[in-house]
Amino acid sequence: MPIIPTRFAAEFGEVFPFGAFVLGVEPSLEFQSDPAAPKRQERDRETNELVWIVRALDANEEAARFGAEFKVKVAAPQQPVPPPKIQGFPYAPVEFEGLTITPYANNKGRIAHSFRAKGMKAPGGAKTARSEQKSAA
Repeated sequence: MPIIPTRFAAEFGEVFPFGAFVLGVEPSLEFQSDPAAPKRQERDRETNELVWIVRALDANEEAARFGAEFKVKVAAPQQPVPPPKIQGFPYAPVEFEGLTITPYANNKGRIAHSFRAKGMKAPGGAKTARSEQKSAA
């Protein structure tokens, strides 16, 4: 039986032609059906690395009609470090490396998608700490 892919590779510039900005990075917590259960950080199923959520802002003005903020999950052994901010601007511009999109539908018929990436860097190729760790290995 053929394996049906669930994550589809996408070029950052095709998904975000106007770019994006980092708002923050936080741990992704595992779903717990019991609210009293201790909170644990999610681990990637394929790599067993910790999963982090990068909150970002789509630079496309048209996206603001639908909610310009989006989240990208990044699996990494340590919290990813965003690129530096540009002087005089409140957010750091970012590009996501190894971007994938996972489409899904819930039981109420809502169709949506989620993003994952292998890392992030400043636009134009300057790498963040996560990217530098990977290339040194």
